[in-house]
Parts: sequence; structure tokens; C-alpha cells
Amino acid sequence: MKKILFVALLLSAINSSFAQTVTNFTGTWEGTLNVGIELRIIFHIKEDGKGGLISSADSPDQSAYGLKCDATTVTGSTITIEMTSLRASYTGKLLNDSTIDGTFTQGGDIALILVKKRENKTETAVLPVTLSYKSSEVSVPLKDVTLSGTFFQPLQDDKKNAVLIIAGSGPTDRDGNSPLLPGKNNSLLQLADSLVSHGMAVLRYDKRGIGKSKMSAGLGEENTTFPDMTADAVALYNWIKEQGYANIYIAGHSEGSLVGMIAAGQVKARGFISMAGAGRKAGDILKEQLSSQLTPELNQQFAAAIDSLEKGFTVSKTDPSLMSLLRPSVQPYMKSWLAADPQKIIGQLKISVLILQGTKDLQVKETDAQLLAKSNKKATLVILPNINHVLKEVLADKREENIKSYADPKLPLPVALISAITTFIHRSSK
Repeated sequence: MKKILFVALLLSAINSSFAQTVTNFTGTWEGTLNVGIELRIIFHIKEDGKGGLISSADSPDQSAYGLKCDATTVTGSTITIEMTSLRASYTGKLLNDSTIDGTFTQGGDIALILVKKRENKTETAVLPVTLSYKSSEVSVPLKDVTLSGTFFQPLQDDKKNAVLIIAGSGPTDRDGNSPLLPGKNNSLLQLADSLVSHGMAVLRYDKRGIGKSKMSAGLGEENTTFPDMTADAVALYNWIKEQGYANIYIAGHSEGSLVGMIAAGQVKARGFISMAGAGRKAGDILKEQLSSQLTPELNQQFAAAIDSLEKGFTVSKTDPSLMSLLRPSVQPYMKSWLAADPQKIIGQLKISVLILQGTKDLQVKETDAQLLAKSNKKATLVILPNINHVLKEVLADKREENIKSYADPKLPLPVALISAITTFIHRSSK
């Protein structure tokens, strides 16, 4: 089993006051940071007209441009860049007018040599460019539901790689948002936007009964089972296949991971990506999550009900306070869902597998990812520092700060997450 730990990268603007040699550092500086893969970093440094410098930085390999930094200081021939929000820094010594020899620090030290790019005076400044792509609505009619999704295609689409994104549990829509939360996070929309900028076609969709994916008249949640969710994913995978793509990957988030790994095995996808996917049966996780919220008596009732549902039995009597989870209309779905064992399912996959898990996930633990990786010895496991359940970076340890990101659409996805996915796809599609 390969295990890769990606470091969340620098890339910020630099607002600081410099000593006397600030002009020695103005210009465009390029370097390569080796974090298991090689990632280019480019700093653009110029004078701010007030005796200091202002800069921006790019990471072209991750489609990250103009990202901000906090402070930069120059002492003699040494420059220090502080990135407090990322808990990182870069310190380098100016060896000559075109080379800075330094170290990037974030949990560990990584050598980073920057080389100054020679400017062509006749060229105009090139602004960061956001890659354009074609967006189209997709409608796939099935027997009891019409699935609705959004398909992103690169304008110069070589039909090589495509990704099907499956949303997580509950009424989560194609963008990663849920009406049960106070706002939007747009995590899956951002993921699709990032992947298409790397030349990959991306289809994300509303699950049956959610958003624009309408069930047939007279049908509701009592008519939905977990195999139905898998069948929907298979149908959308086949739609992508009909468009002529050579390599199709399935990426499932949270409960979508379980749906995705089953579907990936059925269609023999080119690869499977688990994002914050559980490594234990759903019943075990539900018992754990609710144990601190219920009284001992209710805990006992809930555990007994979950055990009965997992064995395929209907629960006829339940405490009113547990009705939201155990209502009769949702029990057909629960029975089929609770029976699924993600460790056994992922262990049967004969395709490339990537397992992603954040260290600040409040709903799924690192041990879940480790259990999945242990079950599939050829899987690649990536532990992402400071990433939470909705795939956003959270630096504070407080639960309240973590939850805030669930409703913050302005918070971007971490470049380390995108880098892990794109690197996996490019390597496995060769």
C-alpha cells in the first residue's frame, strides 16, 4: 500500500516592510517544491510605492493563482515569508541576482531554490487566466426517476479522462449543499471546477428525490433503497461512457463513497476515489455519533433498532425522539444501507483506488480511511492535514470554527486535495 502525505502549500501575497535591499528581490521567482510529486511555485514581487513590497504567488500545476500571504521581511541578503494562516514559512538567502537558496517549512523542512525569471521588456504583463470550459445540463430518464446533473467539459476536450462525482448522505445536492445546513459550501461544485481546469470532464448530479432529480409520480423515500442509489450511479457512468471517454473515474464523498465503490466494481471503472468515506458499517458509525447525544435508555433502544434493521427486520416501535432516523418510510433504505460492509466491498476492487481523509473531519475518522486502505493493499492512502468533512481547510481546533466552513462558499478547496486527485488520475490513466 502506498501512503502519501501531501503538504498544504504556500502560495500567498506578501505584504511587508523591507530594509534597504528590497529591490534585489523584486521580479518573478520560480522554484519547484518536491512533496512526493514536483509542484512549481512562482512568486511575483514588486515595490508597493511605500518603501515595501507587495507580491503574489502561483502554483500552475494546481491551477492556483494570486493566493495571498501574510508578511515578508528582508534582512541583508535573507528574505523570510511568513504564512500564519497555513502555519508555514519560507526563508531564503540571495546568492546572486538570480538565485535564492532557501527552505520551505510546514511541519517539516523542504528545500526550495528560487530562480529569477528574466523579464522581456517588450512583453505586457500576463494576468492569471481561469481556464474556460463548457457547462451543460444532463437529464437521464430511468424507470422511476429522471436524474439531473451538470456536465463540465474542457473546451479542448481530448476525451481521455472523465470523473463522476457522487454526493454524500441526506439531501445533499450536486454542489455539495444541504437544506439541513444554514448555508452553502459548494464543495462539489468547486471540485468539479478544479478538475475540469486540469483537462478532465466532470459530471455531478442530484441524487434521486433531491434537487432536480425527480421521482416518478406517487413515489417517495419509502420506495428508495440503497441499491437504487448504486443503479443511478451506474446509469450516469454509462452516460459518460456513451460520450466516448477513454478513462472514467468515480469519486464518492461521504456516503457517496460507499455508493461509488459498489458502482465502480460493477462497471469496472478506470479508478475509484473515496473522499471522507466510512471504513465501517453505517450502523456502527451511527451508534458512535449518537452515543453522546442520547440518554443511556435511548442509546440502548437505538442500538437494538439498528441491529434489527441491519438483519433485515422492520422496527415497529420506537421512541418519538428517534423517529427522524427510524421512521417507517426510511426503513427500507436503512435495511439495505446498513447491510453494506465497505471493507469487504473495497477489498474486492481490482482497479486503481485513492482514499482521501482529512485530519479535522468531525464525522469520519482517520481510522476509517486506514481500515479501507488495509482492506485494499494496492490502494493509495492520502491523509490531508487540517481538512474537514466538507473538504475545506480548517486551521482552528474549535468545533464551532469547523462547522462554519460548512456554510462558507467563499472558502476554496485546498490545493493539496486537488493535487492528490489529479496526480492519481494522471498516473493511473497512463
